[in-house]
Amino acid sequence: MHHPLVRRLAAHCSAAGLIAALLTGLLTVAAPAASAADTTTDLGVTFDSYTADLAVGGGRVFVSADDRIIVADTGGNLTGVVTGLSGVRELAINADDTRLYAALTGSNEVAEIDTASLAVTRRIDLSAHPCPSTLALLGERLWVGHGCDNGPGGVVGLDLSAATPAPVAVGGEHLRAPVLVAAGDTLVVGRTSLHHADMLVYDVDDGTPELRGTIDGEKWRMDYLRDLALTSDGTTLFSAADTPGHFTRYDTRTLAATGTYGDGDGWDGYPSAVALGSGGAYLAAGRQWGSTDLTLYDAATGAAMFAADQLDAELLPDGVAFSGPDVFVLLRSSANRLLLWRVTGVALPASKLTVTAPARVYAGSPVTVEGRLTRTDGKALGLKPLAVTRRLLDGTKEPIAGVTTQKNGTFTFEDRPSDIGEVTYLVFWDGDDHYRRSNASVTVTVRHVSTLTMNGPQSGVVGTAMVLTGVLTAGGKPPSPGATLIVQRSVYIDNVSDGSVKLPPVSVNADGTYTFTDTPATAGRYSYLALWSGEATAGPAKAVHQIMVD
Repeated sequence: MHHPLVRRLAAHCSAAGLIAALLTGLLTVAAPAASAADTTTDLGVTFDSYTADLAVGGGRVFVSADDRIIVADTGGNLTGVVTGLSGVRELAINADDTRLYAALTGSNEVAEIDTASLAVTRRIDLSAHPCPSTLALLGERLWVGHGCDNGPGGVVGLDLSAATPAPVAVGGEHLRAPVLVAAGDTLVVGRTSLHHADMLVYDVDDGTPELRGTIDGEKWRMDYLRDLALTSDGTTLFSAADTPGHFTRYDTRTLAATGTYGDGDGWDGYPSAVALGSGGAYLAAGRQWGSTDLTLYDAATGAAMFAADQLDAELLPDGVAFSGPDVFVLLRSSANRLLLWRVTGVALPASKLTVTAPARVYAGSPVTVEGRLTRTDGKALGLKPLAVTRRLLDGTKEPIAGVTTQKNGTFTFEDRPSDIGEVTYLVFWDGDDHYRRSNASVTVTVRHVSTLTMNGPQSGVVGTAMVLTGVLTAGGKPPSPGATLIVQRSVYIDNVSDGSVKLPPVSVNADGTYTFTDTPATAGRYSYLALWSGEATAGPAKAVHQIMVD
């Protein structure tokens, strides 16, 4: 078993072939970086499992942590705790945010909690259905997935309007507690801990689940299901599973896959969490054991709109939830601390930032960087402060202060880098209450000025060898070993060109000097052009010398 913080460098050989053949993959694009306004809160507990959950509602975030539920505001600040609980697993909050439900595996109960007072108002006994673990709430109907490590598991439904809700079994046995999600007139029960994990789709329009059909896990190569999300009308399902490696969209009426999010052929971590925001417009998708913890997708097009990663922590399964335009993510650090990561403004309308600069400049010369900040339709966003960073080739970063857009969205600044090599200018706008952050970068190669001289006789004799010499320098020093010159000879007779030929390449000595000889065959004016193409840290150079030959 790999430690969760080991980043897999090998390609992930996922069984994505069938979906790739049956579906048209949705476009993904580069996405903006994290904001300075993002926060990561240590929730005060050491946590060595992957069973935490979170629910967001009423301006608060509720996080399950074994024997307690930790409460924070939507700014990520801790505000309270619910104790006296045993083995808290999944959470669910009702539509008006007044009641929170918690599955308690330790006491075989579901706890109902008043979100205002944080008091447990009742406990629903599920001792006949041990290890309640997963929840799906729709109106006054709560479905509970249960099952201990040694199985078997199943699903029961509870009528919360009853004083003492009686569990009613839904379907047959499961190997483990299934993943549940409900919305509209649909309940989906996803089998877990299995290759070819089927997803059972139920119609719950009249309150009693009736099996509509099964999304075939073998057909769609669905292995080890982690999380599910449904659109509010219950018609569209999103899944996160180890295989096929991408996030998949299904039609709950036809029971067919209709799209994918992310690359299932490459390796960027195991899909582990999904959540829908902004009325189903955006899909927040989380991965484990990869290079990117969180990606925000356009649910309709599949375009990646945002991506971020916590380098020293791993996302927990089912650990993503929206709060307005923000996303909350549950993480476990390398020190086994439970963390709440708030990623701000990701579901706001997009902005667009462009930046340009010359590809190459010489050392000591100014670099002019220009760009523009707009909405996606090209309209300017007015006066906005930008964060600009100069990153050198060795990774050193230095801020460049005072860069602000004009009313028309344009900006410009001048820099004079002192080092030789690639210099990258990172420009970042942190967003506002109306538009999402954006960033762009441009790389400029700073090179030494090179000089090339050529010396030789002023006159020569046909048939007699002529010796030409010179010196090549790059930034006042000899060039790197192995430098060669291209030499071209042109002959003019009575000021009319008699053609040009390229002489054999001329090697430059370690001290920058060079020598070559040429023997003229006819009388005339001989013009020699020496060219050096330059190198990564030095620009090109040329030299010319003319000799009259009699």
